[in-house]
Amino acid sequence: MLPLTLIAILSIGLIEGLDPYRGLLFSYYFYTFNKVKESYLIPIISTISYYILGLLVIIFFINFDYTQTLRLIMFSLLILHSSLKVLMGKVMHYSGNMKPLIINVIKWSFLNSIIQMNIILLMALSILFKFSLIILVITAMIVREIAFHFSTKNKNLLLMLTKYNFDYIYVFLVLLIAILLLL
Repeated sequence: MLPLTLIAILSIGLIEGLDPYRGLLFSYYFYTFNKVKESYLIPIISTISYYILGLLVIIFFINFDYTQTLRLIMFSLLILHSSLKVLMGKVMHYSGNMKPLIINVIKWSFLNSIIQMNIILLMALSILFKFSLIILVITAMIVREIAFHFSTKNKNLLLMLTKYNFDYIYVFLVLLIAILLLL
């Protein structure tokens, strides 16, 4: 079960890293305003600020008793999370101030993590595999940085990525995590 869990975690990190609406567009936005140094920091800052609330809650405030009941509750929450993502994915988004400032990126990422309920996924992953949270954050951060680097070299790459709906792939992977919770 561990290899399948690792594949799911790495896949979620890959999808979240490639999704231009989860920070990649902000990097490019900074780049177009000639804030090149900041544009390369945005993938790191947006990833950390997107996951920080969930990580802090899980690390410091939640002490799981890994029972089958908890797994069923998390399964139900993941199904609810996926359903809401499919039905209201475009609505569950904070746009806010678009000035190219680091504080706006932090606010944007932090509020979107709350609105999009990413803590549910992080709680489920922590039940499956303790180091999954670290793997997810590092994978998303590295993929965002690489995708941004290549999008500055090839402007069509970013345009191509905006054509895909990564939410549906994300929902499929969240459902895979939900199934893994029941195994």
